[in-house]
Amino acid sequence: MTAADLDIPPGPGFVIGVTAATGVHLTQAGEMAQLLITHPGPRRAIETVEDIEDGMRRLATGLRLGPGLVEPPTIGPRLMIRRGLAALDYGHDGYVMAIPSPLHGWLQLVTSGGPCRICLVTAPLALTATQTETDAHIRSSLARGQVLWGTTHARRRWSL
Repeated sequence: MTAADLDIPPGPGFVIGVTAATGVHLTQAGEMAQLLITHPGPRRAIETVEDIEDGMRRLATGLRLGPGLVEPPTIGPRLMIRRGLAALDYGHDGYVMAIPSPLHGWLQLVTSGGPCRICLVTAPLALTATQTETDAHIRSSLARGQVLWGTTHARRRWSL
């Protein structure tokens, strides 16, 4: 995959397989909404771990996320909230990524204009991973340069 290929966000066929989890973290500055984006790995015979990691890097590029070992960039308004539904504009011209079942506190924080830290892990993470396994996976992925992140907030309007 070339650098130019990374500039093309993945399509809905890839993004539908991405997993998103919401949470609220208490920092010294106050509450911070969090969005963890992972992928469970290959599920079809034609998919490979490399394909998944490439798709996740393209997703991170579309979101303008930075490396996890440096201060997260501010990536502008990428979240859209309407009637309790949440979506993420990941840079595709025609599609957004649905965020299934966001936590109520997360929705309140984002709807009120609070920041949201997006953390994307390129290495696949099993859907059955426990909290402890997820934490270990994120830490080891961070050490390998497979974590990208950025800070966003909700748009005032739902349209793209």
